Amino acid sequence: MKTSFLVFVLFATCAAQTQLLGSQTPDCRRDASGTKLGHGDAIELPIQLYRGYLVTVEGSIGNLEKLTFIVDTGAYPSVIDQKVAIALGLKERDGEVAMANRSVRTKLATLPLVAVGPVRVEDVRVRVQDLSSIGKTLARRIDAVVGLDVLSTSSFSIDYRTKRLRFGPVRRTRSSVSFETGTPFVIVEAQLGDNPVRLMVDTGTPALVLFQSHLKRPIPRLAGTTATATDGGGEDYRLQPMLIPDTRLGRHALGPLTGFVVADQRNDARDFDGLLSVRSLHLEEIGFDFENHEISWRK
Repeated sequence: MKTSFLVFVLFATCAAQTQLLGSQTPDCRRDASGTKLGHGDAIELPIQLYRGYLVTVEGSIGNLEKLTFIVDTGAYPSVIDQKVAIALGLKERDGEVAMANRSVRTKLATLPLVAVGPVRVEDVRVRVQDLSSIGKTLARRIDAVVGLDVLSTSSFSIDYRTKRLRFGPVRRTRSSVSFETGTPFVIVEAQLGDNPVRLMVDTGTPALVLFQSHLKRPIPRLAGTTATATDGGGEDYRLQPMLIPDTRLGRHALGPLTGFVVADQRNDARDFDGLLSVRSLHLEEIGFDFENHEISWRK
């Protein structure tokens, strides 16, 4: 079978190392300038949910307002639709993104300003891509996919029950764990059975995904049809269903989880072992606290 959103997710998240042609590997730390909220301030925005996990919110790019953004903590750099690039008259340049097994050519551009609620970030480097297939799947126009190169200028929370995106201090919960900084992603340490792994917390993927080349010990596989995902360059990858009987995130037991193992080639530039899907944890709310370097959640 084809997994339509995993197709996009694997493309977005495996592009962690972006290179301009003829240049050195870039520093992946966020370098765009942005506006931060004052201490104690909080602003909430309405969101829409698709397939129970995919978050969209209204935002603006340059002088274009009332655009639809997907909130994807696994997207780096952020992505804009090619129609937005044309409307803004952006100067595009050739680049490459590293996929699981190879590099593919892409177009890159720099946005003058991206705004989501109170968050305003200038000079944002983005990929330019045709997002119409995602729009058709959702039956809604998608103008951009924004990642932490935009969103990490403020702590924020996603409340899936009330359908609100909240910028500002993260509410404390009983469940929290520290995450690493210095990369364009939120990376946490987890224990999946006998496998200690580093997982990127991803709001844009529907299931837990592990990279086969990174696993130190075998993972129990489920009998059944192998899924197939297609990356942004048109190459297919086999996804083997798996069952993790015992999952721990920090001191918190998460119980059994299902997901996929993707057959890939070792990529030492990718410093995480898989994608931790927020949807797979069945959370009501998740918070990203960039002041204290913690994620917190509520079921």
